[in-house]
Amino acid sequence: MSEQTSVRPLTDDESWEFLGLQAVGRLATAVAGDPEIFPVNFATTPDRRVFVRTAPGSKLAEVAINGNVAFEVDQLGTDIAYSVVVKGTAEILENDDDITNAEATGLLTYQEEGATPKTVWLRITPSQVSGRRFTR
Repeated sequence: MSEQTSVRPLTDDESWEFLGLQAVGRLATAVAGDPEIFPVNFATTPDRRVFVRTAPGSKLAEVAINGNVAFEVDQLGTDIAYSVVVKGTAEILENDDDITNAEATGLLTYQEEGATPKTVWLRITPSQVSGRRFTR
């Protein structure tokens, strides 16, 4: 006997609620047709933006060249799974007010001792959000 899975789209509110409960996602960038995916810590805000702290490197270089990104967060359980994808524009924050707002999220990063400090902030402004709930 095979198990059936039902799929239900999430509303925007449900998608943002799910995002707000998670701490790790994947940032997808594409430069010159070459996609990259990076696991990142993140935080969301009530005005429905996603913030990421990072260090100088390929993520920042790619966002500086092409700010169009996708961001995905999943949660897999035994009987229920969720997936939310945010498409939008990422920007490197340089303005003091923007950085203060980003810091107010309280985002902490997973950082090993001796690792490069993650002192640069990215803000993703969504143009599209879609989510799904899978029930087995």
